[in-house]
Amino acid sequence: MGLTVTPAQVLQQHRLNYPGMLPREIILFREWLKLHEAEYDRIEYNVRIGAGVDPGPGWPDNTRQMAIANTQLRIDAVAWQGNQPTIIEVKDRAGASAAGQLVTYEAVWEKDQMSSLPPKLLLISNRIQPNIAPLLDKAAITLNLVAADFSILRTKPFFPGYKRGRPRP
Repeated sequence: MGLTVTPAQVLQQHRLNYPGMLPREIILFREWLKLHEAEYDRIEYNVRIGAGVDPGPGWPDNTRQMAIANTQLRIDAVAWQGNQPTIIEVKDRAGASAAGQLVTYEAVWEKDQMSSLPPKLLLISNRIQPNIAPLLDKAAITLNLVAADFSILRTKPFFPGYKRGRPRP
């Protein structure tokens, strides 16, 4: 049986640009960028904040630094309008956990004094779970719903002319 292309392989180039996002999140974010990118001066991706876990001085320094970086919080994107940061979380079918992430990022951002202004919070999604709209309002999280076509993620065979269930010639 032939091999198929995975969604991660389909979006390989874009995954390098948006390293913290899953394939469906990349598609959502790229659609959002088409609508809103011009509103910002710059956008940073996969922003690490907060303290990571230090395995201790018994580890080689490069391993220690990697462990710390890998255990820090990672923000999908931070968009800047002058000195005003906006922390962005991108989710396919966003729920309470996405709001929780944003509120956590906000608290750590402010504790670490990452900017002179408190960050705005933005959730980008194609749909939301029921009952989270009041939570978003209470936490001052802006919601941008974006339509997206995910058909590019359908798996495709590596071999031209390959039909699923039929042996390759």
